[in-house]
Amino acid sequence: MDVKELLKFVDESMFAKTGQRLNDLQRQVIEGALKHQKYVDIAESFERSEGHVKDTGYELLQMLSDIFEEPVKKGNLKSVLERQRSTIFNVSDGSVGNVGDVINCVNFNSDRAKPTPNKIPLEKPDSQQNKQISKIKKLQDLGLTDEEIVELLEIPLESITGINLEESA
Repeated sequence: MDVKELLKFVDESMFAKTGQRLNDLQRQVIEGALKHQKYVDIAESFERSEGHVKDTGYELLQMLSDIFEEPVKKGNLKSVLERQRSTIFNVSDGSVGNVGDVINCVNFNSDRAKPTPNKIPLEKPDSQQNKQISKIKKLQDLGLTDEEIVELLEIPLESITGINLEESA
């Protein structure tokens, strides 16, 4: 993954969680960290003091740790971003999802009885139904079983028994 793609990913992730975009110095710190530059070198190329760049870098890494819910340091920045980027997927309605969020919503090993929510059938207007079917297909592509999908989407199992991956053509 190249630096531009990672910068775009960080900017979009930051905006999605905080409503803020990366500023020029933050972008330079990320780019420098990805290129294994020291803060003094980043400061020289950006004509800022080393202390200011270090402070900006520290705040940025703390913010990214909060956004990605794992420790982010200058030394592990690239691996964290690549790992996080590989777990993001786009849902058919234009929203962005995270595979970890989907998997964490489904309790795979629960021995406890679960409350049965009022499940809503897929009987919706065509465009909404098509979006729901598209979401179901994407979740099937990710390897979730029909039972896991109905639990996640809170729909009856009968609603998705006729939906399979071959229908996506």
